[in-house]
Amino acid sequence: MIREKTFFCKLFQIKKSSKDIFDSYMVSFKPELEICPCCGNKGSCKIHAYYKRWITDFIGGRKVQLRIRVLRVICENCGHTHAILPDAIIPYDSYSLLFILRVLAARFFLHHTIELLCERFQITQNQFYKWMNLWHTHKEVWLGMLPSAETSDIAFIRSIASENRLSDFTAAFVQLTSHSFLQSHRNPANYCQRRFST
Repeated sequence: MIREKTFFCKLFQIKKSSKDIFDSYMVSFKPELEICPCCGNKGSCKIHAYYKRWITDFIGGRKVQLRIRVLRVICENCGHTHAILPDAIIPYDSYSLLFILRVLAARFFLHHTIELLCERFQITQNQFYKWMNLWHTHKEVWLGMLPSAETSDIAFIRSIASENRLSDFTAAFVQLTSHSFLQSHRNPANYCQRRFST
């Protein structure tokens, strides 16, 4: 999988949907400029196929399901195929990164009760707690155990969601861990998600 950097504004000022971010990135995408995350060869990725998937986002105060058309490229050097996913899309998850971060930000900044959050965003309490646990796990992976305990959730989300920072953070997180920030599904064997294009 090739992860692409697309967040270039503050999290709380993003007015576009994840689908809008996805579509605007894909208009300018050039497979021939990509580096294969498996073999490291540049210029050998070609369009291979497309598949459709649904993502859940929060637009205009309501939860919506949006359909996207994901491009797969094939590396002519090593034969591996890769889905092209801008960082607004979490691999193997139906919720967009923006949706999850908006839920968490509402909890951290607005101090909504769990019941109110779940009602507002139309999610279950189990889903919310899953995201909170994943947030704290990934925060600890990124910062380390002691600094994570000393850093509030508000301070951490502010640091990663500041202007021009979210894409850099998500790219660095993939390079550190070989999976995406807030990705809960384990990557399959022989999975290549090590690099973002530059």
